Amino acid sequence: MSHQALLKDKLPPEKLSRLPKGFEVIGDIAIIYIPQSLDDEKYLIAQALVSHRKDVNIVLRKINKLAGTQRVGDFEILLGNRTTTLHRENDCVFHVDLKKAYFSGKLAYERNRIVQMVNDGEDILVLFCGVGPFLIPIAKKKNASIVGLDSNADACEYFRINAELNKIDADIILGDAGSICSLFKRKFDRIVMPAPYGQDYFLNLASSLLKPEGAVHFYTFKKDFEISHFKKLLEKKRWIIDFYRNCGGVAPRVSRYGFDLRQR
Repeated sequence: MSHQALLKDKLPPEKLSRLPKGFEVIGDIAIIYIPQSLDDEKYLIAQALVSHRKDVNIVLRKINKLAGTQRVGDFEILLGNRTTTLHRENDCVFHVDLKKAYFSGKLAYERNRIVQMVNDGEDILVLFCGVGPFLIPIAKKKNASIVGLDSNADACEYFRINAELNKIDADIILGDAGSICSLFKRKFDRIVMPAPYGQDYFLNLASSLLKPEGAVHFYTFKKDFEISHFKKLLEKKRWIIDFYRNCGGVAPRVSRYGFDLRQR
């Protein structure tokens, strides 16, 4: 049921039209964007959401975009008293504090898709690893060596907690992805890169750490009309595009795209 349907008897039509079309649920926390023009109705909207979703106990209002290399956003608590939760996905459980570490459930399908592509014995690196949602399912289901790197100390600490929670071993490194060429002296069979918005240049750095016939799973944010040009740029830089897909919208006409790449 949409927000409009839930609130049709409580808000006038002009305010109903300004309601957000959707929200994200992580664990028992709902994250919603509410425009400033609906400030007076924010608690009413939060209560309507909880009445519809019995699995939701906390409602956070996103009040700005993700900021900085640590990709941590600001939230206003509309219902509840915490920003921590346990999120279950792909037979794994993740402890996360949304004020301290970036996490999105919207890539659950992609994370599972990559697990299915991994072969036993692979060495795998995830840049911008966060609390471990890409690597932990791989380690649970495949006999692979996993390394995660993130510049957010809180994300790395939650990754350590989650590795123990899921009973897996992981090499977790606190560091800047811009220094990967000096951080790593070995190469990897597979590199996963859920890159921050507007930071495609990290793909060039990762290429030096890829074994021959290795694969890169690269995630980027693009407007729909930019994809054709971006594909040409990849091919010009001698990347082979095995597969790509739209992983969901993040803003008007802007979506996250995932690319499976190999080097020529």
